Amino acid sequence: MNIVSEKKYSYLLMEEDNEWYLTYLTGGAFEVDICVKLNNEEINKLKETPEFVGNLVENFKTDSSLYEGRRIIPSVRPNRQRQRT
Repeated sequence: MNIVSEKKYSYLLMEEDNEWYLTYLTGGAFEVDICVKLNNEEINKLKETPEFVGNLVENFKTDSSLYEGRRIIPSVRPNRQRQRT
């Protein structure tokens, strides 16, 4: 699982085997993480304009019907191995 981009406490954009996933935090008093498998149109837009990820997160937060049928539960996460110090 490759991390394409991330913003702490906001979102994580990942890619694996040509499949892209966006996991974001909803914000507010009760934080929930939502993971969406992106479609080809969204992936192409992100490849052309990487900063589009912020718009995509806000659009998903505003209208959950935009990702209807594409939510991944449990959320996809990269394997991050902790380094010992």
